[in-house]
Amino acid sequence: MQIEYTAEQADIQPRLASANINPETFLATDYLNHFNEIAMLLEMVPDMPELAEDAADWAPKSYTQHFLDSGFQAKELAVRAYELAPDLIRTQFELICTELDRLILGTLAGMAAVNVAERGFTPQAQELIRMRVEAIQGLLMKLNQVIHGKFEGNIELPEELVEDSAQTQEDIDKLFD
Repeated sequence: MQIEYTAEQADIQPRLASANINPETFLATDYLNHFNEIAMLLEMVPDMPELAEDAADWAPKSYTQHFLDSGFQAKELAVRAYELAPDLIRTQFELICTELDRLILGTLAGMAAVNVAERGFTPQAQELIRMRVEAIQGLLMKLNQVIHGKFEGNIELPEELVEDSAQTQEDIDKLFD
């Protein structure tokens, strides 16, 4: 993909690589930590249902808010670079982040509907959580591709994933009844 950078973008580019920010996409992989942590926790929940309570504490966080709240050394540069990120890249990035938020929140809402301390998760619920984790990990791979500029054109979300995440709450509720 060939991007024509504005003068303002070209001016900031030389400082990005040394700050662990991709100089082509203007994005930093550090933001993946926000999603990786909940993905790892959800991965353990089927076998350790007591972790569902810890997982419930997760909340969506924008790229900018993640960096403002972090100890990332170049956080102001990361925020400014994000503001200057090429539109196509930022649009694809935000599309995937929105889908990740929906998928994670739907999964957490379904898990919250059950008192796992008393009865745990059914085998079907455990499998559904595992399927959600796989979908989250797939989206994280796509997000990583966008951050590293390793995509061509628009990243399309698989139709079944979009439909699947839209039904998350309903599906999980059925399994826990």
